[in-house]
Amino acid sequence: MLDDDTIVALATPPIGSSAISVIRISGKNSISIVENIFFSIKPRKKLQNQLTHTIHLGYIIEENNDLLDQVLISIFKSPFSYTGENMIEISCHGSYYIQQKILQLLIRKGIRLARPGEFTFRAFLNKKIDLSQAEAISDLILSENKVYHDISLQHIKGKLSNLIKGLRIKLLNFASLLELELDFSEENMIFVNRKKFFSFLQKLEYTLKDLIESFSLGNAIKKGINVIIIGEPNVGKSTFFNQVIQEDRSIISHIEGTTRDCIEGEIILNGIIFHFFDTAGIRKTIDPIEMMGVEKTMNKIKESQVILYIFDFLEIKKYKKIINDVQKIQKKYPLKDIFVIANKSDISHLHNHNFIENIKLKVSYFFAISAKNHNDVQKILDFLSYLFIERLKKQKIVVTQSRHYEALKLSLKEVLLAYDALKKGSSEDLVSIYIKEALRYLGEITGEVTSEDILNNIFSKFCIGK
Repeated sequence: MLDDDTIVALATPPIGSSAISVIRISGKNSISIVENIFFSIKPRKKLQNQLTHTIHLGYIIEENNDLLDQVLISIFKSPFSYTGENMIEISCHGSYYIQQKILQLLIRKGIRLARPGEFTFRAFLNKKIDLSQAEAISDLILSENKVYHDISLQHIKGKLSNLIKGLRIKLLNFASLLELELDFSEENMIFVNRKKFFSFLQKLEYTLKDLIESFSLGNAIKKGINVIIIGEPNVGKSTFFNQVIQEDRSIISHIEGTTRDCIEGEIILNGIIFHFFDTAGIRKTIDPIEMMGVEKTMNKIKESQVILYIFDFLEIKKYKKIINDVQKIQKKYPLKDIFVIANKSDISHLHNHNFIENIKLKVSYFFAISAKNHNDVQKILDFLSYLFIERLKKQKIVVTQSRHYEALKLSLKEVLLAYDALKKGSSEDLVSIYIKEALRYLGEITGEVTSEDILNNIFSKFCIGK
């Protein structure tokens, strides 16, 4: 999987003009090859004699001695480079013509074009980073908000991989002692302290469950948090939505059933992306188009992390139905955040105080607002972002990769099987099998145990040049 080829790629966008472009080269021959096309402004200065992490000004010269461009050459010598190999970065002027001429010149000198993610792949194979850190680099490049950017940086620094490696080392120690017991089974020798082993497996179970539960939050942060606005027709959902996105995107009308489709708007609150969906009012209807809108609403609820249930504060007769609706939603979606919002509170005069107190006891989040008042809506948005920021603060490590999530679940399953087998007094052989499987799944996260298919799948998603 790792060859001796020297590779090259453009590390900056190739389209259009810019002040500079960066061309990356990696491989044991990278410095000597670039030496042949580089002429320093200081005569007789040789790149191979220069220290690592130094920058040199000079010219790229073609085979016919024509001057191509004035450039800066950055030298990174093995093993003190991103890939662990000798590396060169050429900072040239940002003309597309210049970029291509330099690339073609390097290819003629025996360097080949890099594959997607091949620089990072070489960094992984040369043990500069592990697999979870490599994935975090890709996430960092694609991050679209501050919070996800911060999580990606934590993973690059090894916060997740260090935890996983620490757990694997402890589990591996117990697995090794179990193997010893199997080797000396006829002598009935005991090497594993069962009390300590039970205690460790319980702690491991707790840690794995915590990481698994963090994925729903991490995945939402990564892709943006879906917030759906629901309620009966004509309660102010579209007015609320327009206030949120500060555009007249939804049509506002006193005619019921105006909104037939899900209308989407996006905002960023404290570095987190929130996708808001204005939906068709939920009610029984014989209008086939409106029925389709209601069906889309029900499907979108399943995909959302937050439900904003809005009702009209003036509809006194519907208070019992409102409480019943909210309780049904809570029962059906116990893991979702449900905000119950009483609209038109500015003209209701809070005439049903008992109802307010009653509904507050039954819901986690209740707000009385006027959807026409931007400050009222902003208070809900502030609380919404505060809610997720606080959860991130409490969550020491946030899992964002589906691959990690699946591996953690499989590892937890094996740990629970091992724990159960120990409690039942099963053979050490059976317990050892479960522990080995748990170790294998944990090792897949960091790349200590992996396959070529997994590696190809991960690195093929990287951009060329990284």
